[in-house]
Amino acid sequence: MEDLSDVSSEEELLELRNEGKISEDEYEQLRRAMQESRKTDVQSGTKDTDRAKQKRKLGKIAFCLMLVGIILPVVGFMVIETMASPNAHAAIGPWFFLGLVLEISAFVIGVIGWPDVFAKATVVSISLLIVLAFLFVA
Repeated sequence: MEDLSDVSSEEELLELRNEGKISEDEYEQLRRAMQESRKTDVQSGTKDTDRAKQKRKLGKIAFCLMLVGIILPVVGFMVIETMASPNAHAAIGPWFFLGLVLEISAFVIGVIGWPDVFAKATVVSISLLIVLAFLFVA
């Protein structure tokens, strides 16, 4: 049997069979092998696409959590502060911890979805917020 590694399609395989260069059995074996390799290529491509979509979704979720973790505590505190009586002040502690939990969640999800641009932006932004917080407190 000749070196058939360069045979790339079923048409070429059929030509070789018609020319008598390969037998009917060899033709069937090679055709089945080609079909199986195509199926595995398609399945691996589908898995890669699914992973990329999952990472993209995680990146967007992380980015949204980061934004909510910044905006919700600020807005919530301001609303409660304006509704409080002039002599009473709203507690900032619960809003701070809510923001902290949301930011930590966003950071973890961002690290998990790192290949996505949104996830990278989230992790870098939260890291910068942490550095700024330490500089402000210290």
